[in-house]
Amino acid sequence: MTGALDGVRVLEISRYIAAPVTGKLLGELGADVIKVETPGTGDPMRYWQSGDRTHSPQFAVYNRTKRGITLDLKHPLGAEAFLRLADASDVVIENFRPGVMDRLGLGWPVLSERNPRLIYCAITGFGATGPYVDRPAYDTVISAVGGLFSQLIDVDDPQPVGPAFSDLLAGLTAGHGILAALHARARTGRGQMVDASMLRAVVGLLAEPGSVYLDQGQETFSTTRQRRAQAYGVVSGDGLPFVIHMSVPEKFWHAVTEVFDLIELRGDPRFSDRMARHDNYTVLDRILKAAALRRTRAEWFDALERADVPHGPINGFAEVFADPQIAELGIVETIDMPGGERPLTQVGPALRLSETGLRVEPPAPTLGQHTDEVLSEIGMSVAEIDRLRSEGAI
Repeated sequence: MTGALDGVRVLEISRYIAAPVTGKLLGELGADVIKVETPGTGDPMRYWQSGDRTHSPQFAVYNRTKRGITLDLKHPLGAEAFLRLADASDVVIENFRPGVMDRLGLGWPVLSERNPRLIYCAITGFGATGPYVDRPAYDTVISAVGGLFSQLIDVDDPQPVGPAFSDLLAGLTAGHGILAALHARARTGRGQMVDASMLRAVVGLLAEPGSVYLDQGQETFSTTRQRRAQAYGVVSGDGLPFVIHMSVPEKFWHAVTEVFDLIELRGDPRFSDRMARHDNYTVLDRILKAAALRRTRAEWFDALERADVPHGPINGFAEVFADPQIAELGIVETIDMPGGERPLTQVGPALRLSETGLRVEPPAPTLGQHTDEVLSEIGMSVAEIDRLRSEGAI
């Protein structure tokens, strides 16, 4: 099957996670994504925890489906080559600090004047304007400033947690905006600027607790959600962790009291309804944790499934990829590698489309792998490419 974005060319000037995620998602949908890296060094993510690969598994998963070129955007010849590429592209994605592309003479005003159909997506940390605009922005910082960590960790004993939520959310949000802009362009014939920031993406994700605070003045903490949702984590008698989720309707509470042999709790005023259980969450949590030690997890799951109680194991990745339901989703993909290198196994696209295919190939490019090929496609001669190379512009 052809991809939904077949015929769309994306020029991605990116490093690390946020913008590469956006490019990967568009590539999975069929776009021709060209990743632009600095000659000689490339994306620093290439060299993280590389193991036995020529580049890291992190780089491999964020940059599959792309072709790779090198361009020195500070060199006049490299900048000119970039302009010609942007003229022939549908989308440009970059995640430099605000103002960098403008100082290079390659920002939105210049590119859009040359190519009015261009969609230009800038992914920043704090945003394009404001008092923090010049600060360095990394995932941990944005997750802290945007309120996400306050919902996940004990702020009295703070330990940052992963994965890189802010980066990933910004990448997803940017992809959302680009797809909308492509749809609008089909109607209007004009491109537009997509302004995506990690901070806006994080605060937008927290729309529920943020709006509760704005409307009611109620702060939300890392312990708030599970109380409201009536979600509990326990460990079984054989030492295996799992969760149960009661929330609504009330039948789940009744079923839990029956499964855990705690029917007498139904008449306890501390647990008489959902709000009472919310207010006495710590007490009920302690009771359920003690009760969970009476059986193995398999025994609990058999009883909980028969009682139709929402439940599930707390899986590490060894368990995730051994789970039959995960296998049924077909989310694990094997990618053939060139040069006889052993195949690469990765997590595949997060969705399926019935009429347009998604892809995971080609594998992430080696540094500058497709430079000559891509530049020749925009009409550059062998002599021009050789000159770029001789002057260190590629």
